[in-house]
Amino acid sequence: MSNPRWRGVARGIWRCAVLLACSAEALANTPPHGDHAAPAAKTGPAAVESEVQALVRRHRAAQRAVLKEQLCLVTRGCATDEGRLLDAMAAVKQVSQALADRAHAGDSEAAYQRGLIGLAAAETHSRRSWAETDAQFPGTTAVLRRRWAQETSTAESFLSLAAAAGHASACQTLAEHLASRVPQPEPLLVSRLFRCAVNGFSAQGLREAAIGAFVKMRETCGPGDPLLIEAHSMIYRDKPPERAWRRVEPAEALDLRNKAAP
Repeated sequence: MSNPRWRGVARGIWRCAVLLACSAEALANTPPHGDHAAPAAKTGPAAVESEVQALVRRHRAAQRAVLKEQLCLVTRGCATDEGRLLDAMAAVKQVSQALADRAHAGDSEAAYQRGLIGLAAAETHSRRSWAETDAQFPGTTAVLRRRWAQETSTAESFLSLAAAAGHASACQTLAEHLASRVPQPEPLLVSRLFRCAVNGFSAQGLREAAIGAFVKMRETCGPGDPLLIEAHSMIYRDKPPERAWRRVEPAEALDLRNKAAP
C-alpha cells in the first residue's frame, strides 16, 4: 500500500463501507410509514396487513438485503458475488414499481409510500455526494447529485398524487419538503398543503396529529395567513369560520380604504 494511488482507493472503499453501514442503521431505525404518518392501527392476532403495507415491508427487506450484499463485497473474508447484489436490487425495483402502479391506479396510500421511498433515496444520495471527495473518482459527486435530483422529482410527483386525493400525511410531508427550500418559491401552495393535513387529520378524529400539523404550519407560514386562521378554527372550534377567508387583492384593499375615508 505504499503507492499513493492505492492508498486513495483504499480510503474510498473504507468510506463506502462506513456510508453503507450508516445507511443500513438509518434504514433499520426508520418507521415503516415515515415521520408524518397517522398513528398506526393496533397490532395483534386480528390485525390484517394491507397490500400496500405488505409491499412496504418487502421493500424494506429488499433494501436491507442490498446493503448487506454491498457491505459484504467490500469486507475481507465475506463470501458473496455480484449476482446476489443484483438480485436484491431487482427485488427493490420490482416492489417500487408495484407501488407506483397502484399509485397511478388511484391508491393514495401507495402514492404516499412511494413518495417516502423517493425522499429517503434522495437523502441518501445527498449525504453520499457531500462525503465523496476522493480525487480518484471526480465524477462520483456529479452522478450522486444527479440521482438526488431524479429521486426528489419522483418523490414530489407521487406525494402530489396522494395530496391531490386529500391524503393528510402526504399533504404534511410535501408541505414540509417544499417549505425547506430557501427562498420559498410557492408559499401559498405550502399553506394549502398544511391546511389539507390539518383538515384531513381532523376529519379522521386524529386531533393530536392535526395539532402537530398546525404547529408546523404556524412555524412556516406568516401569522396573518388566512389559511392558518382557518386551520386554527378547524382544530379549536371543530368547524370552519362563518366567513370564508380569502386573499384581498391590493387594488381591492385600496378601494375599500378610499370608501372608508371621511
